[in-house]
Amino acid sequence: MESGQNRKRKAQDSISLDDAPAKKRTPATRQRFATPFPPSFYDNLAEIPLTLNVLRELNRRNEARGKAAKRSKTLSLPTKDLSRFARRGGPDLQHLRQFAIRARERSEMEETPKDPPTPRSAAAESGLTQYGREFEQHLLDHKIYMINRKSTPSNIGDVKAQLEEALASLSPDQFPQEQFDAFWTNNEDALYQTHVMANIFSIICGTSHIPSRQNVLFTELAPITDRNVPRPRPDHFDGSDLEDLSIEVRNNDEVKKKVIPTKHYGVPVAANFFMEVKGREGLSLVAQRQVCYFGAYGARSMNCLQNYGKSQKEYDGNAYTFTSTYHPASRTLELYAHHVTAPPSPGEREEYHMTLIKICPLAGEIADFQRGATAFRFVRELAQKYRTQFIQAANARHIVGDTADVSSDETETLPN
Repeated sequence: MESGQNRKRKAQDSISLDDAPAKKRTPATRQRFATPFPPSFYDNLAEIPLTLNVLRELNRRNEARGKAAKRSKTLSLPTKDLSRFARRGGPDLQHLRQFAIRARERSEMEETPKDPPTPRSAAAESGLTQYGREFEQHLLDHKIYMINRKSTPSNIGDVKAQLEEALASLSPDQFPQEQFDAFWTNNEDALYQTHVMANIFSIICGTSHIPSRQNVLFTELAPITDRNVPRPRPDHFDGSDLEDLSIEVRNNDEVKKKVIPTKHYGVPVAANFFMEVKGREGLSLVAQRQVCYFGAYGARSMNCLQNYGKSQKEYDGNAYTFTSTYHPASRTLELYAHHVTAPPSPGEREEYHMTLIKICPLAGEIADFQRGATAFRFVRELAQKYRTQFIQAANARHIVGDTADVSSDETETLPN
């Protein structure tokens, strides 16, 4: 006959083994289901596309439900069993002596060196983690439309006509053969996004004194959709110097939220030209989604300055913001215009629209490169022209000493 002590030990061992808590998931396992968006992002989508991020979020939720059900089952031990277990002395805790020390030693022995950080051009190259189809649906839900879905700018004809005039009058002397050869060589060698920005973008831009920055996070602008998505960080953007805004204008709360992207004095404000590039294996559609997002911020900024000091907000339907994308695999430069229209009805959101201006192949013949680079530089200069006019008009409202409209020739309709 077994002694009471042995029966007690068996009961202890049986229950302690059956009811052992599940092992915690390792950081690597948690990372397997990580997505760049919080759960509320997916909950708020009008339609949920089938993407890798969506599947990861589904797996995360399924696992969370399974663990919750398992915990509930584990904790549902009948009261009678608990009483009997307690009468027999409770669980045997001898095996937990110095457990923390042993666990730490085992963790140190099993720890493997981390992989070296992946360059941004390789890890974020495709943009799929943040700018996939679910992000495009998010933009659509917040009335930010890609490529001619709802409206075209009222001035798109004038913009295209001026562009054709610039192309007709371009001087081949501005683009020597050596420059085209350097572009071709660098383009064929460009593997990552960083290579494109460092070795190709400067050739397309040429010499310019337009205030600009690259890869700056817009930390101070109010979200144009919600806080569930990344803040803008364009590869390149043009703006104006902060000192170009009068003190009264730059201290306005609305201007701070829509026009001044960071707290740094040297970062340009009123950004209305954006550039996004991809590496050889990046997706051009991702770049389009990015500039659609960035361009909406630019259109909002211009509209804010255009309506500064006015008693009633107005929308003229013109495009004053422009973006561009470049992909080295297709050797194609694309140019877009962005404009904002009034909310369809009171209480609804403003609507932002993206319109294709021109597609420019750059690496066929030298004439193709000349035309593409000329178009790119023209659009940058046009954006600067509009930006400067709106800033000057906003500053002028304080010179006259009140918030009345200055002449309609200055603010209502800008010359194209």
